[in-house]
Amino acid sequence: MSKQISSSLTVLSVSDLVRSRQYYREVLGFDVTDWWAERDGLTGLALKLHQAPDPAAVHPNPPEPGAELGIDVSAYVDTWAALDSLYEEFKSKGAIIAQEPVIYAEGGPWKEFVIADPDGYHLAFGGIDGSRAHCSIDPHIQAAFLWVRDLNRAVERYAKLMGLEVRAEDRFDHLHVFHLNNGAELILDSNGMEDVPIPERGPVLFQLGTYNIEKAAKEAEEIGFEIVYGIQRLPRVSFFNIRDEDGNIVMVCQRHAGVAS
Repeated sequence: MSKQISSSLTVLSVSDLVRSRQYYREVLGFDVTDWWAERDGLTGLALKLHQAPDPAAVHPNPPEPGAELGIDVSAYVDTWAALDSLYEEFKSKGAIIAQEPVIYAEGGPWKEFVIADPDGYHLAFGGIDGSRAHCSIDPHIQAAFLWVRDLNRAVERYAKLMGLEVRAEDRFDHLHVFHLNNGAELILDSNGMEDVPIPERGPVLFQLGTYNIEKAAKEAEEIGFEIVYGIQRLPRVSFFNIRDEDGNIVMVCQRHAGVAS
């Protein structure tokens, strides 16, 4: 069966929503909106911050037996190098350190530190120094670039395609950055593209997912994308390719539920 749950959010009831949003944004580096606060996408560390009706209604978790701190949120970090970098970042921005980094012999060994927020919620960050500790390059695609000629028009079109908000803070001169739900970024770049010929053919640059292949094809065409080929249907997946006005090719793919991998 294909994956049905793509992410989850931990809900924290806070005494001062404005203060909490500022702390998570400015100190902990979260992307904070009216709907959620996330770092590294909705599949990274994702929270919902809700205004409590009364400060007395805010109840961080108590410590488990034998522990000094209660933990409200736990986040896994791939390597100790990344964990140390995260700790130094938080510390330099004035985060409340509830527990300095500690190494526990059991479980890996496991290294962990704990951050507190203004309401006393504790966020634990930890991980084992896995087999990739020798490698400085993470096996994650952080961003995909698309070269475009009319940045404003391209941003509007891709925002409609993916149902994303266009935010002024995501524009950097000739660049616009879309923050995707899986933590990756789609970056549209118009730098020096005015006189570059549009390629007649090209490879698929990346793949987007859909739960309804027919609806997705109709939407893409209505927005202004060219359907390069019709919908291709295979036992495990159905897909089609779209081409934007700059010649970029993107695949849209639906994985079929109930088909064994």
